[in-house]
Amino acid sequence: MAAAVVVAGVFFNLSSIAGRRPTAVIDQVKLVATPTGAGTWAIVVKNTGDVPITSITATFPGGCDPGTLSFAPDTVNPGGTAAGTGDADDCTLGTSYPVVITVNFQDGSRQILLTQATASLA
Repeated sequence: MAAAVVVAGVFFNLSSIAGRRPTAVIDQVKLVATPTGAGTWAIVVKNTGDVPITSITATFPGGCDPGTLSFAPDTVNPGGTAAGTGDADDCTLGTSYPVVITVNFQDGSRQILLTQATASLA
């Protein structure tokens, strides 16, 4: 009987490790711009899985690039969110700009999220 309990415990422990889901979604992406071309990005990423997020980076291949966005907090536990904001130049009102968000997880996995935002007035 004791051996059955140990085997069952090992099975459930291994199945819970194998069933871990590193998953994130973009909760919000917004680009507010002025007629003079100044823009402010706001991006929120939510951890919808069960593996902590260890880092988030965003790149802006279509212009209106704020440089490096710093997402806080650094570690995002399951169910939590991280927000990043940054100021950019050369943003044109009404133009849609693509964003590539890279999310790294504690288990070494990585997720790439693609989106876009249209520059609009506040």
